Amino acid sequence: MKGLLLILSMFQSVFILAQTPSMVWINKDGGERNEYVYFRKDVKLSEEPTKATINLYADSRYALYVNEVYIGFGPVRTFHANPTFDTYDIAPYLKKGENTIAVKALSNGMVTYQLFDYKGGFTVWGEIEYANKSIDLDVLKGWVCKKSEGYDQSASRFSFATGAVENLDTRKDINWNNSNISTKKWKKPVVLTDQKIWGELTPRIIPHLTQTEITTDQLMSAYPLSNDEDIYSFRLPINDKTPAEYNDNYSSLVSTYIYSPKEKTVTAGMWWGDYYLNGERIEGNKEQKNSSYRNDFTLNLNKGWNLFVSRHGVIWGSLDYYIALPNNEGLILSPSKNKKSKDIFSTYGPFESLEYNGRINDIDLTKDIKSIKKNTAKSISSKKWKSQNRDKDANSPARDLVWKAIDFSSPINLDSKLSGSTKIPVQKVGTALIYDMGEMQLGRIFVEGNFANGTIIDIGFSEELNGKGTPWLYKRYQVGAGHRFTASEEISRYETFKPYGARYLQINILNSDVEVSIEKVGMVRQVYPFKTVGSFKSSDPLLNKIWEAGWTTLQLCSEDSYTDTPFRERGLYAGDFLPESYVTMAVSGDTRLMKQSLNVFQDMYAKEMHESKGNIHADFPLITLLAMDGYVKYTDDWSIVEKDYKNYKSLLNSYTSNKTKEGLYKSGDVFIEKLDIIKHDVTITAQQALIVKSLNTLNAWAIKLNKPEDAKMFKAKADELTKNINDVLWDNEANMFWYGIKNDTLVKSHKLVSSVWPALYNVVDDSRKEEIIESVISKLDNVINEGKLDEITPYGSFYLFPLLYQSGNAEIAEAFMKKHWGPMALHSGTSWEYFGLHDDGTSSHAWSASPTYYLSSEVLGVNLGFYKKLDRNVIEIEPQSATVSWAEGSVSHPLGKVDVSWKVIGNKLALTYKAPEGAKVVVNPKGRLAELELWVNGSLQAK
Repeated sequence: MKGLLLILSMFQSVFILAQTPSMVWINKDGGERNEYVYFRKDVKLSEEPTKATINLYADSRYALYVNEVYIGFGPVRTFHANPTFDTYDIAPYLKKGENTIAVKALSNGMVTYQLFDYKGGFTVWGEIEYANKSIDLDVLKGWVCKKSEGYDQSASRFSFATGAVENLDTRKDINWNNSNISTKKWKKPVVLTDQKIWGELTPRIIPHLTQTEITTDQLMSAYPLSNDEDIYSFRLPINDKTPAEYNDNYSSLVSTYIYSPKEKTVTAGMWWGDYYLNGERIEGNKEQKNSSYRNDFTLNLNKGWNLFVSRHGVIWGSLDYYIALPNNEGLILSPSKNKKSKDIFSTYGPFESLEYNGRINDIDLTKDIKSIKKNTAKSISSKKWKSQNRDKDANSPARDLVWKAIDFSSPINLDSKLSGSTKIPVQKVGTALIYDMGEMQLGRIFVEGNFANGTIIDIGFSEELNGKGTPWLYKRYQVGAGHRFTASEEISRYETFKPYGARYLQINILNSDVEVSIEKVGMVRQVYPFKTVGSFKSSDPLLNKIWEAGWTTLQLCSEDSYTDTPFRERGLYAGDFLPESYVTMAVSGDTRLMKQSLNVFQDMYAKEMHESKGNIHADFPLITLLAMDGYVKYTDDWSIVEKDYKNYKSLLNSYTSNKTKEGLYKSGDVFIEKLDIIKHDVTITAQQALIVKSLNTLNAWAIKLNKPEDAKMFKAKADELTKNINDVLWDNEANMFWYGIKNDTLVKSHKLVSSVWPALYNVVDDSRKEEIIESVISKLDNVINEGKLDEITPYGSFYLFPLLYQSGNAEIAEAFMKKHWGPMALHSGTSWEYFGLHDDGTSSHAWSASPTYYLSSEVLGVNLGFYKKLDRNVIEIEPQSATVSWAEGSVSHPLGKVDVSWKVIGNKLALTYKAPEGAKVVVNPKGRLAELELWVNGSLQAK
């Protein structure tokens, strides 16, 4: 009977997929850059529905509403080759009478680190059943669509890795999902010409993300914005469909005249570039830190019109040009010397051609404007200079948030805790409100309140505060953490479409002539719905906080795949994924997100696996192999290995076909560690060790899959490479490995990773491993909590800790944890990208969560397999600690939850455990704990 039901279920799934309708959009060619499209279907029910199921997919993202109730966000990140659809039961949200099913769909129109290719498309199908009737939800049956008029399609990217920021004028898209709004002028969806872009749609394998509204009542401070200068700006978009285009250099020129009623010296705010005033080059304040995209320049103005010219190498998606001038000096900008003209600048470019870039750099800006324009037309292009009007500014919320200076001398006295409605006094140039969410969150940011028509609500967000106590919005120059809503009187809630990572919010209220009130501020937490099974407590409060910080960070980096950080990139990286997956095993045991991420990796590295096309990080595809090995050993789900084995065989064959004269394999470009090390066109020792480990893993897989010839081949290659690594790269004097070989010459440095990886992956014999461990330990005191380091980072420490524990150096491991992770746990309760809050790093980065895993697997002692053999049918409890006198907690083992509690009492170790019924349990303490008299569940154990 079960077999019959399974067959029927499979048949039903196949039938559903076979009925999947076509991909549609508002035009036959698909979506544009940052294009939002609204889709609606209005249905009238004579009775409440007995059943209602909707299936949908969008390229790139969607938000589903039923009768204005937010239902869900999706789809999960995939490549076009293997898209997945989402399914919802919407019956609880439908009612007798008129109903509106509405979808806001986004076409990124650009590559991001979350969705790797882009086209723009949407499809939906399903059925509503009621009163012996049904309504077909096929996308071509009664659906209508309309392009958003409110979103600024040219809005800048949030970062090099993400899509555009959200800049929405809600007055143009009022209540688009309200059934009272007429759709007579909406269009029917258009079937896309190319339906072969997407592979077969399959159901998502992970649950829907959380939708938990979290409000903050912590209003840290409120200030008026300064009113002592005028800011002039414009924005010229450039190509940014790919990260390469986004980071490319484009050249441009900007000119105007500055009128001054008399000779005077003023201070102007600008940014980078070559600036010339009346033919003389001017320099910015060299001591000023440009953390706000701004530098101060001294302008020595003559009476009358002064020629101002600047040259820029434009990157990061646009020329966002800003200049701030004092507003009490009678200064006027005009490229035509016309005081009444609305034109404020004349621009030339940006040009994409590298040839043009060089020619623009050769233009002599000390000449008069006629000569400059004559020379540009002659040597570069006859394209005309364009005027920039004052009525159309840059419309760049992140830049405005930092350029519209706060008047810290005049704080506004508001309640520090919000209760109900908070009245915001009107300030002439605007008000800045600073909120603390209390802890880092990943979610959709929202503001609720009453705002007059046309009020501008700029929302900035950050992980950290800057030195002035406001959100650090430009922690990196190319990360513009700001969104904008232009208010409509008919709307009270302003919420971002996509989730973002933040703890601190800055809300600037601008362009309002009447008092506004704010009812609620917060975020809708949107993360993977992990259940916390594991726990950890010990006699050391700092280690307890470190464990919690790692798990907190991991949850922030878990959404529709694992990510590096909730703030800057939110990209799926193999290097981050490996420690994240083991933390998940220890604390949750829910491996569905691991499988989802592993599937995405197969598409991510498809060309590299089969066409030998190099990735920018040649070590990452191999790390996915190790992560998959950990997954199958934990879950016993060998189907994924059976599916992807041929990919990894092809990958390893391509790696090992490129042998050097020393018998090593060329590494290509690697990541290896977040250090300032040689990573390009070099044969790196650590990468050679990783290849050995990968070959040995494939050997084990081949044996499991009954492929003896493959197993023999992989074993032979691993043994040969192991010998050559030791013969060629070992330094007898330092008892460590050299870093690698570049241009046939040894790179004579001893990075920790160069020896840690070979020792961990058993590339050396026991005696050489002991020498390595001694040398590694001697260098750990050189590691300091100051950002980028020369020895090791939190990323590399995931591989350091097992080497220390394996060799019985638990005391050093625990001291290293407390020294470097203690400040993280105490400061923010999250793990950081670096040791120290480096201005290039994030303060929530799950590649640094490894102590959570090792406190569970080493101090509590439940073996989960990394660097150890794992028999998933046996629970091995092997606690070791040099400094902790007691520890207790739970670990998620493949067989189920394991509770462990141990305490040192004199010369005794009293250990109790609770394991799943019938499970075989082996208790074997390590280190100093092994020397104590062992009592297990109240019984003395014989030695």
